[in-house]
Amino acid sequence: MKALITLFFILFSFSLLAKELVIISDLDETLRMADVEKKGMAFFKLIGGVKPYPAMEKIFNHIKAQNPKAKFYYLSNSYTIVYNGRRWIKKYHFPEGEVYQRRLFKDKAATFKPSKLKSIVAAHPDAEFLMFGDNMEKDPEFYHDLINEMKVKDFEVYIRDARLTYPHIPGMTVFQHETQIAPKLVSTEVEAEIRKLGIEKMVPNFLFRNLKSRMMRDCDITLTMCRSRANQEAQTIRDAITQEIGL
Repeated sequence: MKALITLFFILFSFSLLAKELVIISDLDETLRMADVEKKGMAFFKLIGGVKPYPAMEKIFNHIKAQNPKAKFYYLSNSYTIVYNGRRWIKKYHFPEGEVYQRRLFKDKAATFKPSKLKSIVAAHPDAEFLMFGDNMEKDPEFYHDLINEMKVKDFEVYIRDARLTYPHIPGMTVFQHETQIAPKLVSTEVEAEIRKLGIEKMVPNFLFRNLKSRMMRDCDITLTMCRSRANQEAQTIRDAITQEIGL
Protein backbone atom coordinates (compact mmCIF):
# COMPACT_ATOMS: atom_id res chain seq x y z
CA MET A 1 0.00 0.00 0.00
CA LYS A 2 2.82 2.37 0.91
CA ALA A 3 4.49 1.62 -2.41
CA LEU A 4 1.28 2.42 -4.31
CA ILE A 5 0.92 5.74 -2.51
CA THR A 6 4.55 6.60 -3.29
CA LEU A 7 4.03 5.70 -6.98
CA PHE A 8 0.89 7.86 -7.10
CA PHE A 9 2.76 10.89 -5.74
CA ILE A 10 5.61 10.33 -8.19
CA LEU A 11 3.21 10.19 -11.15
CA PHE A 12 1.30 13.19 -9.81
CA SER A 13 4.55 15.15 -9.53
CA PHE A 14 5.47 14.31 -13.14
CA SER A 15 2.04 15.50 -14.30
CA LEU A 16 2.61 18.82 -12.57
CA LEU A 17 6.02 19.16 -14.21
CA ALA A 18 4.70 18.31 -17.71
CA LYS A 19 4.75 21.34 -19.94
CA GLU A 20 1.59 22.80 -21.36
CA LEU A 21 1.39 22.43 -25.15
CA VAL A 22 0.13 25.40 -27.19
CA ILE A 23 -0.47 25.27 -30.94
CA ILE A 24 -0.66 28.55 -32.88
CA SER A 25 -1.61 28.51 -36.54
CA ASP A 26 -2.31 30.85 -39.39
CA LEU A 27 -5.40 29.95 -41.45
CA ASP A 28 -5.16 31.04 -45.09
CA GLU A 29 -2.70 28.92 -47.09
CA THR A 30 -1.53 27.20 -43.92
CA LEU A 31 -4.74 25.28 -43.20
CA ARG A 32 -7.04 26.67 -45.94
CA MET A 33 -6.47 26.24 -49.70
CA ALA A 34 -7.28 29.91 -50.15
CA ASP A 35 -5.08 30.85 -53.16
CA VAL A 36 -4.30 34.14 -51.44
CA GLU A 37 -1.66 35.04 -54.04
CA LYS A 38 -4.45 35.65 -56.56
CA LYS A 39 -6.93 37.93 -54.84
CA GLY A 40 -9.58 37.51 -57.54
CA MET A 41 -9.41 33.73 -57.38
CA ALA A 42 -9.46 33.87 -53.59
CA PHE A 43 -12.73 35.83 -53.75
CA PHE A 44 -14.40 33.24 -56.00
CA LYS A 45 -13.13 30.46 -53.75
CA LEU A 46 -14.85 32.14 -50.81
CA ILE A 47 -18.15 32.00 -52.70
CA GLY A 48 -17.74 28.30 -53.41
CA GLY A 49 -16.16 27.46 -50.08
CA VAL A 50 -12.47 27.10 -49.25
CA LYS A 51 -11.33 23.52 -48.67
CA PRO A 52 -8.73 22.57 -46.06
CA TYR A 53 -5.32 21.04 -46.49
CA PRO A 54 -6.54 17.62 -45.26
CA ALA A 55 -3.11 16.49 -44.07
CA MET A 56 -3.06 19.41 -41.63
CA GLU A 57 -6.40 18.30 -40.21
CA LYS A 58 -4.93 14.85 -39.60
CA ILE A 59 -1.79 16.31 -38.01
CA PHE A 60 -3.69 18.67 -35.72
CA ASN A 61 -6.15 16.02 -34.57
CA HIS A 62 -3.33 13.57 -33.88
CA ILE A 63 -1.60 16.21 -31.75
CA LYS A 64 -4.86 16.78 -29.89
CA ALA A 65 -5.40 13.05 -29.37
CA GLN A 66 -1.91 12.68 -27.92
CA ASN A 67 -2.21 15.87 -25.86
CA PRO A 68 -5.88 16.28 -24.80
CA LYS A 69 -5.12 19.40 -22.77
CA ALA A 70 -3.30 21.16 -25.62
CA LYS A 71 -4.53 24.67 -26.41
CA PHE A 72 -5.15 25.69 -30.04
CA TYR A 73 -5.12 29.25 -31.37
CA TYR A 74 -5.97 30.18 -34.96
CA LEU A 75 -5.02 33.60 -36.35
CA SER A 76 -5.88 35.24 -39.66
CA ASN A 77 -5.47 38.70 -41.15
CA SER A 78 -8.72 38.07 -43.05
CA TYR A 79 -11.68 40.09 -41.88
CA THR A 80 -14.51 38.40 -40.04
CA ILE A 81 -16.91 39.75 -42.68
CA VAL A 82 -15.02 37.75 -45.36
CA TYR A 83 -15.49 34.41 -43.63
CA ASN A 84 -16.15 33.08 -40.14
CA GLY A 85 -13.04 31.27 -38.96
CA ARG A 86 -14.79 29.57 -36.05
CA ARG A 87 -17.39 28.05 -38.35
CA TRP A 88 -14.73 26.96 -40.83
CA ILE A 89 -12.65 25.25 -38.11
CA LYS A 90 -15.73 23.42 -36.88
CA LYS A 91 -16.95 22.47 -40.37
CA TYR A 92 -13.65 20.84 -41.29
CA HIS A 93 -13.12 19.15 -37.93
CA PHE A 94 -9.99 20.90 -36.70
CA PRO A 95 -9.49 20.88 -32.93
CA GLU A 96 -11.58 23.43 -31.11
CA GLY A 97 -9.71 26.57 -30.10
CA GLU A 98 -9.66 30.34 -30.04
CA VAL A 99 -9.97 32.01 -33.46
CA TYR A 100 -8.78 35.58 -34.00
CA GLN A 101 -9.53 37.58 -37.16
CA ARG A 102 -9.29 41.24 -38.01
CA ARG A 103 -12.21 43.61 -37.51
CA LEU A 104 -13.00 45.99 -40.35
CA PHE A 105 -11.72 49.55 -39.75
CA LYS A 106 -10.29 48.53 -36.35
CA ASP A 107 -7.31 46.21 -36.90
CA LYS A 108 -4.29 46.79 -39.15
CA ALA A 109 -2.59 43.93 -41.00
CA ALA A 110 0.88 44.94 -39.82
CA THR A 111 0.04 44.92 -36.11
CA PHE A 112 -2.91 42.55 -35.64
CA LYS A 113 -1.06 39.23 -35.65
CA PRO A 114 2.00 40.43 -33.69
CA SER A 115 -0.27 41.80 -30.97
CA LYS A 116 -2.31 38.60 -30.71
CA LEU A 117 0.82 36.42 -30.76
CA LYS A 118 2.32 38.34 -27.85
CA SER A 119 -0.91 38.02 -25.87
CA ILE A 120 -1.00 34.25 -26.41
CA VAL A 121 2.62 33.74 -25.34
CA ALA A 122 2.15 36.02 -22.32
CA ALA A 123 -0.82 33.88 -21.25
CA HIS A 124 1.30 30.70 -21.40
CA PRO A 125 4.76 31.74 -20.14
CA ASP A 126 6.07 28.21 -19.49
CA ALA A 127 4.45 26.36 -22.40
CA GLU A 128 5.87 24.41 -25.30
CA PHE A 129 4.79 26.03 -28.59
CA LEU A 130 4.14 24.58 -32.04
CA MET A 131 3.70 27.41 -34.54
CA PHE A 132 2.40 27.00 -38.10
CA GLY A 133 2.30 29.49 -40.96
CA ASP A 134 3.22 30.02 -44.60
CA ASN A 135 5.46 32.26 -46.68
CA MET A 136 2.77 34.01 -48.73
CA GLU A 137 2.82 37.00 -46.42
CA LYS A 138 4.73 37.69 -43.17
CA ASP A 139 4.26 34.68 -40.91
CA PRO A 140 8.02 33.91 -40.76
CA GLU A 141 8.80 37.51 -39.78
CA PHE A 142 6.00 37.63 -37.21
CA TYR A 143 7.16 34.39 -35.56
CA HIS A 144 10.82 35.43 -35.66
CA ASP A 145 10.08 38.75 -33.95
CA LEU A 146 7.79 37.07 -31.41
CA ILE A 147 10.39 34.50 -30.39
CA ASN A 148 13.10 37.12 -29.97
CA GLU A 149 10.99 39.74 -28.22
CA MET A 150 9.16 37.38 -25.87
CA LYS A 151 12.23 35.18 -25.28
CA VAL A 152 10.34 32.01 -26.22
CA LYS A 153 12.55 29.02 -25.36
CA ASP A 154 10.60 25.85 -26.14
CA PHE A 155 9.19 26.08 -29.66
CA GLU A 156 9.03 24.64 -33.16
CA VAL A 157 8.00 26.72 -36.18
CA TYR A 158 6.65 25.10 -39.36
CA ILE A 159 6.26 27.24 -42.50
CA ARG A 160 4.46 26.03 -45.61
CA ASP A 161 6.43 26.98 -48.73
CA ALA A 162 3.35 28.06 -50.68
CA ARG A 163 5.57 29.88 -53.17
CA LEU A 164 7.51 26.69 -54.01
CA THR A 165 10.79 28.58 -53.88
CA TYR A 166 12.70 26.32 -51.44
CA PRO A 167 13.64 29.10 -48.98
CA HIS A 168 15.88 28.49 -45.98
CA ILE A 169 14.61 30.24 -42.86
CA PRO A 170 16.96 29.90 -39.86
CA GLY A 171 15.32 28.35 -36.82
CA MET A 172 12.22 27.24 -38.73
CA THR A 173 11.18 24.09 -40.58
CA VAL A 174 10.03 24.90 -44.12
CA PHE A 175 7.85 22.31 -45.84
CA GLN A 176 6.20 22.05 -49.26
CA HIS A 177 4.08 19.03 -48.37
CA GLU A 178 3.07 17.48 -45.07
CA THR A 179 5.00 14.24 -45.53
CA GLN A 180 8.12 16.32 -44.83
CA ILE A 181 6.96 17.19 -41.30
CA ALA A 182 4.75 14.20 -40.47
CA PRO A 183 7.58 12.05 -38.99
CA LYS A 184 8.16 14.70 -36.30
CA LEU A 185 4.50 15.24 -35.47
CA VAL A 186 2.44 12.09 -35.97
CA SER A 187 2.58 8.32 -35.69
CA THR A 188 3.73 6.10 -38.55
CA GLU A 189 0.09 5.08 -39.11
CA VAL A 190 -1.06 8.67 -39.57
CA GLU A 191 1.98 9.40 -41.73
CA ALA A 192 0.93 6.54 -44.02
CA GLU A 193 -2.60 7.99 -44.22
CA ILE A 194 -1.16 11.37 -45.19
CA ARG A 195 0.95 9.88 -47.98
CA LYS A 196 -2.15 8.28 -49.47
CA LEU A 197 -3.77 11.70 -49.92
CA GLY A 198 -1.67 12.41 -53.02
CA ILE A 199 0.08 15.50 -54.28
CA GLU A 200 -3.06 17.50 -55.24
CA LYS A 201 -4.29 17.43 -51.63
CA MET A 202 -0.95 18.68 -50.28
CA VAL A 203 0.38 20.86 -53.11
CA PRO A 204 -2.70 22.01 -55.07
CA ASN A 205 -2.46 22.91 -58.74
CA PHE A 206 -2.95 26.62 -58.14
CA LEU A 207 0.42 26.79 -56.35
CA PHE A 208 2.15 25.53 -59.50
CA ARG A 209 0.07 27.89 -61.65
CA ASN A 210 1.06 30.84 -59.48
CA LEU A 211 4.71 29.74 -59.59
CA LYS A 212 4.64 29.80 -63.39
CA SER A 213 3.00 33.24 -63.39
CA ARG A 214 5.78 34.61 -61.18
CA MET A 215 8.43 33.06 -63.43
CA MET A 216 6.80 34.65 -66.46
CA ARG A 217 6.78 38.08 -64.79
CA ASP A 218 10.47 37.81 -63.92
CA CYS A 219 11.50 36.47 -67.34
CA ASP A 220 13.32 38.85 -69.70
CA ILE A 221 13.52 36.73 -72.87
CA THR A 222 10.93 35.99 -75.55
CA LEU A 223 7.38 35.13 -74.49
CA THR A 224 7.57 31.66 -76.00
CA MET A 225 10.87 30.86 -74.29
CA CYS A 226 9.62 32.29 -71.00
CA ARG A 227 6.52 30.14 -71.10
CA SER A 228 8.52 27.04 -72.00
CA ARG A 229 11.05 27.64 -69.22
CA ALA A 230 8.33 28.29 -66.64
CA ASN A 231 6.48 25.11 -67.61
CA GLN A 232 9.67 23.03 -67.47
CA GLU A 233 10.79 24.38 -64.10
CA ALA A 234 7.33 23.97 -62.56
CA GLN A 235 7.12 20.40 -63.86
CA THR A 236 10.56 19.62 -62.45
CA ILE A 237 9.41 20.81 -59.01
CA ARG A 238 6.17 18.83 -59.30
CA ASP A 239 8.08 15.66 -60.26
CA ALA A 240 10.47 16.09 -57.32
CA ILE A 241 7.60 16.56 -54.86
CA THR A 242 5.73 13.56 -56.27
CA GLN A 243 8.83 11.41 -55.84
CA GLU A 244 9.30 12.61 -52.24
CA ILE A 245 5.72 11.76 -51.36
CA GLY A 246 6.33 8.31 -52.77
CA LEU A 247 3.56 8.11 -55.35
